[in-house]
Amino acid sequence: MALIHIFGETPVVKIMDFLIDHRGYEYSKTEIAENSNIEWITLNRYWTLLEEWEFVKVSREIGNETRYKLNEENTIVRKLLEFDHEAAMYMSEKIAEKEMAGEKVHRVEVETIEIHG
Repeated sequence: MALIHIFGETPVVKIMDFLIDHRGYEYSKTEIAENSNIEWITLNRYWTLLEEWEFVKVSREIGNETRYKLNEENTIVRKLLEFDHEAAMYMSEKIAEKEMAGEKVHRVEVETIEIHG
């Protein structure tokens, strides 16, 4: 979810964020739209762009249904995966720092209460 936190909730970012978070798995366009929290018509509006840039690829066809997955062979997608990983690590560190700071504040408050109690 690092992409959404940094770049906002535009349809393409939401789609790419979902596919990055679930890389290696295949989905129908309907499933991608639902899991990206966008309307199916919105997905179709941007799908051509994702195909033109080769960010997604057909993984297989089952009957009338086409399944897609993130194209991890694409150079830009590989860079996005690296970026997402680094951003997630950075966000985790910041959250840990805030939690540790909050824990220290809580300890000081408890110690103050015990001394004055």
